[in-house]
Amino acid sequence: MSLNSKHLAALTDLAVLHFSGADAVSFLQSQLTNAVDDLQPDQAVLAGFCQAKGRLQASLVVWPDPQDNAARYVLIKRAIAETVQKRLKMFVLRAKVTIQLLPAQVYGLTQAPMQAFTLPTRHFPIQHHSDYSLLGAPCATADSASRAWLIADESLNLEAHAAASDWQAADIYAGLPWVDEHNYEVFLPQDINLDIVGGVNFKKGCFPGQEVVARLHYRTTARRRAALGVIRVANDIALQAGQDVFSQNNPERALGRLINCAYDTHQQHYAVLMEVLIEDLAQQELFVLDATTAQQSIEQLALPYGWEIAKY
Repeated sequence: MSLNSKHLAALTDLAVLHFSGADAVSFLQSQLTNAVDDLQPDQAVLAGFCQAKGRLQASLVVWPDPQDNAARYVLIKRAIAETVQKRLKMFVLRAKVTIQLLPAQVYGLTQAPMQAFTLPTRHFPIQHHSDYSLLGAPCATADSASRAWLIADESLNLEAHAAASDWQAADIYAGLPWVDEHNYEVFLPQDINLDIVGGVNFKKGCFPGQEVVARLHYRTTARRRAALGVIRVANDIALQAGQDVFSQNNPERALGRLINCAYDTHQQHYAVLMEVLIEDLAQQELFVLDATTAQQSIEQLALPYGWEIAKY
């Protein structure tokens, strides 16, 4: 397959962990919010890794090693990859598990040779090739140009001319949340819609923080959720994840915070995924403060999915 450089973005913000050993699958099954023990070679799953109080230390995409069904690959934000690797090693104990941070390269490919799909979904599709794999990424609409993460060996040198920020904006439009160094141990899975988009399986058994996450699921209704918005500015105003989101109704107190943000060079605006109180959200005029403390208005948009919980 020919890989067109104008459709390829170098995603240096993403890294790949490899879990191998006789107990690798059962170990991950006990640590993550989603089931990873029944994946087929052409299936990936979205998951989270929480600390004991249910706060997310990572959001992940997990898929089987095509050469070893007892091993798993994990796509993770590079800034937290080593931290999460060390954290998980603390729980290995006597289990036969090796956790490696691979020197793999990650790209974002638009016009990928697979069908576009939207969240929520149970599995992401995968295609394996001789020197790379294509891992399907969600789109804002089912008729959008299809997207895939391209996971390549470090020896495969590809030209990538597309902007990484445009790929990250496309993740936001799709409603796909990422935990990074700016929101590490900040959010519960429900806060970023992980349970809605298919990243939490409440039938799989225990995981760290499971009691907190399950209590919110079964005994109450989440008041905080991820919402989509754009900030229509013609230039980069240096926003970053973790910044507070305010409402004009009560500008002295934060209504929420940014989960992810990225500048869309084509549309010339910021795409933002934000965790907010959802009560009367449609009546709120939201804003963030830029580097000069000027207010930047957030225009609310509809996510590709509703706030109904995925039943997997």
